Amino acid sequence: MILTTDVAVNGFRRRDLRNGFAMPFKASARAALDGLSHPRWLWSYLMNGMPELKNFATDDASDTASQAAVLRRQMDASFSWDDLRRLRDEWRGKLLVKGIVTADDAARCVELGADGVIVSNHGGRQLADLPATADVLPDTVEHIPGSTVILDSGVRTGADVVKVMALGANAVMLGRATLYGLAARGETGVSDVIEMIKRETDRTLALIGCRSVGKLDRSYISKRPS
Repeated sequence: MILTTDVAVNGFRRRDLRNGFAMPFKASARAALDGLSHPRWLWSYLMNGMPELKNFATDDASDTASQAAVLRRQMDASFSWDDLRRLRDEWRGKLLVKGIVTADDAARCVELGADGVIVSNHGGRQLADLPATADVLPDTVEHIPGSTVILDSGVRTGADVVKVMALGANAVMLGRATLYGLAARGETGVSDVIEMIKRETDRTLALIGCRSVGKLDRSYISKRPS
């Protein structure tokens, strides 16, 4: 189970406000012009209808507006360390906590029984001033030796994968990169992006003289002088 803690409330997303991006979708002259300027997307929309939040689709939430309402109800800013402790007591499977940006919080999660953490700032979409995940990763790894540490946010290329694995991450999560592929070519686009990043990861390893990601360590990382 992955417990998400980086979306207790929605961030103040100025770009969404500027573009009128909201649920339910509100038609406007600007949106119509944007759709007409992207004929492939427009054709897909006419053939298949408005994209939906399939992960939240139920018998009672069959349209985008009701699915968005389900998502909003899952946000709870009152969630506390005590709630994490209770969740650990009730859930016997693996438990990771996502949204960690400090080593102290990572250590607290493990102390309360989590099997590991996902270092994530939600791609900078929640609060732009949070630290970069790669900056807090090394200290986090040192604070919870033996626990799983996965990095999320900001990974766009295979070279990025190699860097964060060298800094100590056990694995890497992809978000926006795969969504770019999804927006461009649907499921095929997602597969293409994943394969592209895998190939670039292999090529980067070859160029730095490392046989596998399992052999990476911080000796492959050189920081620029401040």
